[in-house]
Amino acid sequence: MQKVKQYDFDIIEITKEGWRRMEGVKGVLVTAFAIYVLTAVAVQMVLGIVFPSPAENPDFANQTIVTILSYPVLMPLLTGMIMMAIRHVRGEQIVFQDVFGYYGMTWTLALAALLIYVMTVAGLLFFILPGIYLSVAYIFTLPLIADKGMGVWDAMELSRKTVTQHWFKVFGLMMLLSLGLMVGFVTFGIGLIWAVPLMLVTLYGLLYPIMFE
Repeated sequence: MQKVKQYDFDIIEITKEGWRRMEGVKGVLVTAFAIYVLTAVAVQMVLGIVFPSPAENPDFANQTIVTILSYPVLMPLLTGMIMMAIRHVRGEQIVFQDVFGYYGMTWTLALAALLIYVMTVAGLLFFILPGIYLSVAYIFTLPLIADKGMGVWDAMELSRKTVTQHWFKVFGLMMLLSLGLMVGFVTFGIGLIWAVPLMLVTLYGLLYPIMFE
């Protein structure tokens, strides 16, 4: 287990820096995001045939199965997007094909997602607040596995302990960036051209190295 680093950041300033640093990579990050979304829709449609959950009568068990079975396909893509943002801020050249670069870690990433899902859902069932806490605290698990080669539990714990130092700030930054995504969706997706790169570059490209490097 790596030592937990002492750090701090300003929500507004890091968001401003994210806005500046996303210039030049909006297209490649949005393309990677589109690949992820289209893949997620396709996987959900295929698995939904086997494990149906009608909108008018949702089946929680089937929804859970579909979610878990989608992890081996989707988690490497999600990790690919995250690492693209991190590598961009490090000064490396990125292309949209990089989103496919983490399928060699498929089962490790899927296991991490499964454990995070189980613990977060368990937390939500117990007074809700623990689930909210964990959903934020584990946000850097995947890049820690991909970037530092950490084991699943060690990555989860390092993410949790590091985020906990300034949990409310991390939560506030996530809410601000999520608001941008919401605006992007309600503008018929046009706003996502800016909102998606801003979230990836700010939360992962900029905040991740402040917390873990």
